[in-house]
Amino acid sequence: MKAVKASYSAIVTALNNIYEQTHAPEALGISKALCRPSTLVAIYLLDYVLPQVAKLSRALQTERIDLTAITPLVDATLNTLDDAMLPAANWVLELMDAKNEIEEVTDITLTTESIATFQGQVAEPFIRMLKANISSRFISQDIVSSFGIFDPKKVPAADSSDFHTYGEDLIDVLLAHYGAELPAKTAGGDEYTKEALISRETREEWKTFRSYLSKKPKGNLHLQLKELTTSDMLSEIFPNISTLANICLSIPVSTASVERSFSKMKLIKTRIRNRIGQSQLSYLMKIAMETPETLSSTQLNDIITVWNKNLDELLCEYCLLLIWFTFFS
Repeated sequence: MKAVKASYSAIVTALNNIYEQTHAPEALGISKALCRPSTLVAIYLLDYVLPQVAKLSRALQTERIDLTAITPLVDATLNTLDDAMLPAANWVLELMDAKNEIEEVTDITLTTESIATFQGQVAEPFIRMLKANISSRFISQDIVSSFGIFDPKKVPAADSSDFHTYGEDLIDVLLAHYGAELPAKTAGGDEYTKEALISRETREEWKTFRSYLSKKPKGNLHLQLKELTTSDMLSEIFPNISTLANICLSIPVSTASVERSFSKMKLIKTRIRNRIGQSQLSYLMKIAMETPETLSSTQLNDIITVWNKNLDELLCEYCLLLIWFTFFS
């Protein structure tokens, strides 16, 4: 859309020249469509709106997203969309700046009144519908944001006044949503209902887990959730908290890395490399997915050290095999 807006006059001129030389109906049809006032104004409106929605989409696809930032991100996007309906919105000012250039190549006459009419008849209903769509997708954003209590970086210091109440209100939010009763059966086959999360035990677990978090190195939320779900010890000590961690890792906002892994696999296991083994594919996928974008000098030195150590072991094994085959085969 940005390219169409920047090259609008050149595109219209080129289409008109093509029609004059070849009488191609396609060129005439596209030119007439572009020269409609509604099309022109829609181009400038979409060039303003689409990047705002794209920023929100990219932020939510971040592998290490801060769940507590979702609500502010959504609210900021909705406020920016509201700005598009103002009489002095940025896209309106840009359109008026290009007024003379546009009127030279088209029959369009741009006025403040015509743009205001378009805003009222087309832009405002479109923006309202877009905002409603975004809001409906994040109807449970307060619940998602509540999972941010598992982020070690956000836990107050153990000697602070906020520490002893930290996260208790958000645990209640999570329990209210995920603590519903579920059908179950006894060993004898009798049916009964049980809580998915035991409220009292979850609150007690959180008090202990909060202290555990405060003493940990300040890692990121994703690693903490993975530790809760993969550590047998933590799952045994904090069964309800571990269940919440599993829920958090399965919610849509945090599955972008799963979708990204399929794209990575297509790049690694191509048609030409279709005989690659499962073990090697797994190693290559881990490297592609887990390697940070930039490595510090310390990390690089550690990699080189490990590589040299493994290389020495491989060389020793090779020499032993060579000696064995030389003297005993």
